[in-house]
Amino acid sequence: MKKKLSAVSSQLSAGARPRILAGRWKGRRLDVPKGARPTSSRARGALFDILQDAIRGSRFLDLFAGSGAVGLEALSRGASSATFVEGDSRALERNLATLGAGPEEFEVLREDAGAAVSGLARRGESFDLVFADPPYSLAATLSRRIEVLLAPAGRLVVQTDSPASAPELPGLSLRERRAYGRNVFWFFGRAER
Repeated sequence: MKKKLSAVSSQLSAGARPRILAGRWKGRRLDVPKGARPTSSRARGALFDILQDAIRGSRFLDLFAGSGAVGLEALSRGASSATFVEGDSRALERNLATLGAGPEEFEVLREDAGAAVSGLARRGESFDLVFADPPYSLAATLSRRIEVLLAPAGRLVVQTDSPASAPELPGLSLRERRAYGRNVFWFFGRAER
């Protein structure tokens, strides 16, 4: 009986792990850091339906990456590269190794988002798509630096839980809000000058 219960519990935990929804790694399951709250498959699928025309060949930045599910989905669907920012990157690095992502496709920055954004800005990096799912106030973390990381036609997508209001980010203007259950996506672009 013990063996049966163990098999059932491991099936349940495997079923709870997010999977890549489309592209070259479609269907592959991902490890998740303890205590993480991954974006639901439904919400992630909807996000990539919205972004589909912008993904192929894009440079993608996944802030507060956790398991890397969003950035890995972008790579799977044809992004040219992804930069992942995650202080505890063990699950993310296991996922990158398991999927067989090439070292030229990704960079992992093992630091907090504020430091990573400042460092990327100092290096003159720019991204077509930036995704941020912060566990706390985004504006306090990123201050004015996030704007300089966006390519001229780049987009920032901020994920919040449903009761939260839109983050205010200097130099960026809110373009759209989409809600999928508890997941809300706020789409920003550079402010018109």
